[in-house]
Amino acid sequence: MLYPYALITHLLCAIAFIGVVFFEVFMLEGMRPHLGHATMEAVEAGLVRRARQIMPYVVGLLFLSGAYLGYEQFSASGLSWSNSLSVLLSIKIALALSVLAHFISAMRAAGAGCMSSDRFRRTHISVFIHMVLIVILAKSMFYFTW
Repeated sequence: MLYPYALITHLLCAIAFIGVVFFEVFMLEGMRPHLGHATMEAVEAGLVRRARQIMPYVVGLLFLSGAYLGYEQFSASGLSWSNSLSVLLSIKIALALSVLAHFISAMRAAGAGCMSSDRFRRTHISVFIHMVLIVILAKSMFYFTW
């Protein structure tokens, strides 16, 4: 009974998280050449400050709901490396844990005041690539079998 609510929560949090990262990678980076270095750092600092207020809740719900969904999937099908769903879900989980490590590292760096503009850009590009792969795996899990 809890599964549909966890699934909807997971999808909404994923949309929010990916949307923020998409904005930062494609919109914000496109503004970089048109703004001065000081202005860009001020914009990034404002985004980081706001993200520190909202994103921990989004990421927390994303991972809690994802953990529940993963638990349910592995409980139903078992963990078998011959099962394509298990393999793809395991890769997805590994990528998600890497995103979590990026997120925690970025939040700590921002809190310590050492989130440079270059580090901000590199972190978001890396997280975006991870997120695209996670979305592809999420859809592939139910379509590719071996």
